[in-house]
Amino acid sequence: MALSETDLNFHDSGSKELWNVEGEIGGSSTGAATLNLEDDGKTHTFTEFPASAADEEADEVSDTSNLINENKNPIWTFAYYQELFNVNTDTVLQRIKGSMIPSRKQTFTRRYIGGRPDMYGPFWICATLVLSIGVCGNLTTLLTHITDETYHYTPQFERLSIAAIMVYSYTFLIPLLIKGVLWWRKSSSNYSVVDIICTYGYSLFVFIPVSILLLVPSDPFDWIALSIAILLSGSCIAVSMWPALQDDSKKVAVVFTAVLLILHTALGVTFRLYFFSPISAQVINNSSSIASTSTHALTEKSIITIGTTTNTGE
Repeated sequence: MALSETDLNFHDSGSKELWNVEGEIGGSSTGAATLNLEDDGKTHTFTEFPASAADEEADEVSDTSNLINENKNPIWTFAYYQELFNVNTDTVLQRIKGSMIPSRKQTFTRRYIGGRPDMYGPFWICATLVLSIGVCGNLTTLLTHITDETYHYTPQFERLSIAAIMVYSYTFLIPLLIKGVLWWRKSSSNYSVVDIICTYGYSLFVFIPVSILLLVPSDPFDWIALSIAILLSGSCIAVSMWPALQDDSKKVAVVFTAVLLILHTALGVTFRLYFFSPISAQVINNSSSIASTSTHALTEKSIITIGTTTNTGE
């Protein structure tokens, strides 16, 4: 198709302004425009113009108006849960990146989830965090007593169990409570429980590298690293949940967001105080001694019981 041009001519006080709007080339719109100004025999051509506020507003609307859950399968069907784990690597990486770079203009839930939540990322992020906390917590105790010749290392496997209970309960139960509050307050938000769980799961990713940094034997460094992690992940949650109560009173919205931040901060502080506070060698030795004594007593009791049964049989 030949190039078609539309010329708009404006005349004012001997000065000539000419807009050249380029039309279609090869069936597609070029979207280009030039402005020619002729004054005193000189021609000035402008081809680039700043984006208007209307364009920016349209872009923002297109990014935030897509929050309706697109999983149409019934919750009791296998296809429903299969859809939650149907996600590619690029999407997971983008959501991980977005959870650590909060934005005031576009919330994490609307920009990166947009009605397409997944459980793959949150599930494996929680599993990795549990393993990281459990292993690094044990290494903290080992490195603290590594120069003590009387110290005998005993793995604290119960830390893994406690970490799993804490992380998975926080990731899956808190969103249920949030959804209950939104329903109670009759919020017009389209957030589903899965949307909130997805947001919480990805927000915990930043604690994985920080748990490795907590191996550094420096309390100031540890608390600074932990504070940054709490700030980043807490901002992701707070900014995402704030619009859910915008149509409610401001006081309710502030209290609601403050409670979420307090719970999130308590989780991070618990990680540091429980899992990364080295257990004293005396406590470990006493625990080992108690366990050995209990095992020895049970063994003697079993021998006595077997002997008594044998004598009775004879």
